[in-house]
Amino acid sequence: MEIQVRHLRVICEIASSGSLNRAAAGLGLGQPALSHQLRRIERMVGGSLFHRDQHGVRPTELGALILRRARAIVLTFDELEHDFHRQEPEVGEAIRIGWNDSAITGSLLAGLRDLRPGEPFRTRADTSRTRLLAQVANRGIDLALIMICGGRGLPVPPEVRTMTLVKEPSFVAVPSEHPLADVEEIELTELAGEDWIVSSGGDGCRVVFREMCLAHGFDPRITHDVDIDTAREDLVSGGYGVGLVQPTRPPSDGLVIRPLAGAPMCVRHMLAWREDGPCAPGVRELATEATAGYWQLAERTTPYRTWLDRHGRLAAG
Repeated sequence: MEIQVRHLRVICEIASSGSLNRAAAGLGLGQPALSHQLRRIERMVGGSLFHRDQHGVRPTELGALILRRARAIVLTFDELEHDFHRQEPEVGEAIRIGWNDSAITGSLLAGLRDLRPGEPFRTRADTSRTRLLAQVANRGIDLALIMICGGRGLPVPPEVRTMTLVKEPSFVAVPSEHPLADVEEIELTELAGEDWIVSSGGDGCRVVFREMCLAHGFDPRITHDVDIDTAREDLVSGGYGVGLVQPTRPPSDGLVIRPLAGAPMCVRHMLAWREDGPCAPGVRELATEATAGYWQLAERTTPYRTWLDRHGRLAAG
């Protein structure tokens, strides 16, 4: 039996739900039927895809590897199906928002709800800024919130407008027992001998990360490539390596988050929309609301607040 898209959808739903019971409900199946499907899929791929315990499920290393590809494949098929049926959005249709792992997502959605009360909206997560921009251009979504690693330019389709909301320094997560866990700001060179936990799901971030390390005199030893935030944090807290995180990331058991001295890598959070799209009229007011929410979050995050008190905010442009 061959792996099919429907099998990949099952894997993605289980990972997103974090529980076989919730995944079964989302797929319209009974839990025993879903468990049986998962066992068949695991036999096909030749290994266990999820760790199971009383707290739910989380991907194994094999599961994380397959998930990275499964999400891209499922998204591609969804976009293909959408393109077959694409049409101009009708008046009253839900606002469609695409986003990747940005700390501004919460305040953006809250701002949209406050500024457009009663209007429905729906969201789609995607690690690829290229796909998000393409979806804005072809009217697959109305608004995208994207992150750009480093100082590289962003190829934007001519139909799309963009605005930078925030520029932030990348911090690093290390195990709580790490020798550098109590250091206020960690020199990147002091992490040269570490195992690194990264995500290559976004466009170019892994390349920018490696270039940053090479500029500081070492080639990073990347031992884990994981797109799921919670899985990366589990690996850090388990002592399997260190990894870059957003400075607004809340603390977790078993790890600490510290600034990198000199802010060698920064990330820009940007909005993208069509000038003739439904979000264009109020996009600047929405951007103001979303950015204000981000800085409120920053003030509640002790390591980032301390860094901001010392260095100030980075210019967004």
